[in-house]
Amino acid sequence: MIDAGVVPPGVVPGGRFDDWRPAAPRYIVCDVDGTLIGPEELATAGVVAAIRRVMAAGVRVGYATGRMRDGVAPLQQQLGADGPHILHNGAEVRADGTTIAAWSLTHDQVDHLLTIAHAHTDVYLEIYGTSGFHVSDWDERARVHWELLRAEPLSVLERASDLGDGPVPKATFTTFTDTARTWLDDQLAGLEAELGTAGSPRAPGLSFTNVNQPGATKGAAVRRAAHHLGVPLSAVAAIGDASNDRSMLAVAGTAIAMGQAPPEIHDAAHLVTASVDDDGLAVALDALVALAQPLPGS
Repeated sequence: MIDAGVVPPGVVPGGRFDDWRPAAPRYIVCDVDGTLIGPEELATAGVVAAIRRVMAAGVRVGYATGRMRDGVAPLQQQLGADGPHILHNGAEVRADGTTIAAWSLTHDQVDHLLTIAHAHTDVYLEIYGTSGFHVSDWDERARVHWELLRAEPLSVLERASDLGDGPVPKATFTTFTDTARTWLDDQLAGLEAELGTAGSPRAPGLSFTNVNQPGATKGAAVRRAAHHLGVPLSAVAAIGDASNDRSMLAVAGTAIAMGQAPPEIHDAAHLVTASVDDDGLAVALDALVALAQPLPGS
């Protein structure tokens, strides 16, 4: 039995610590940018080793990201994590190489988002398919993001009908100034969609706002992934650092915030680990493995 009064080694209480009911994890899902990786393209040796220790203990490990499949391919090759994995900020859940759940934006929604992007010179939009993406404008200021995704845009999209019948799991606004970010927030207020804002240590100075179909969140995707595995949410741990991680922190039995996350994310978590620069994910994973070990004399 786990002692509810004991904080696992390496982590500290978060804002929801008093509500935490410790349980041995069976599925751990990690945000990517700012959690699994910092400014480098791949995870550190410490994070890789910690993931292998977790998997060796029989715990499933997945990632939850705003990226598309291609954007995490090198990381997946490095980690070999068994999943399920969550892509497009929650709009696609994949397990064992198969999509087990997906949500798609409509053409009318995409056309509305394009209209917003075209109305401000410091706002730019990416529209994703299951693989590859189109853009509202060929804006070289976004090249750092293309490099992060390991892909260039397929085309400059004038209207959603040019996409054909394929699914559109997500659209992502990039803003290049604080003023543009404030303007975009005003434009999106009241929009019937799931919005999630995040940044990346690999794209400093850029702010990303993900737009998904209502109901398509990382939290909903974690629920679907856990159901697929037959794992209760009480045995799910989620680790993240940004506002688009809040929904999965809210549903997980153990919610952990990264050390560099803003105060509101610390408040949304049961526990707080070290920063990404200090291998905070590895610290958190080892703390979770410790939860799975029997107490001495038990």
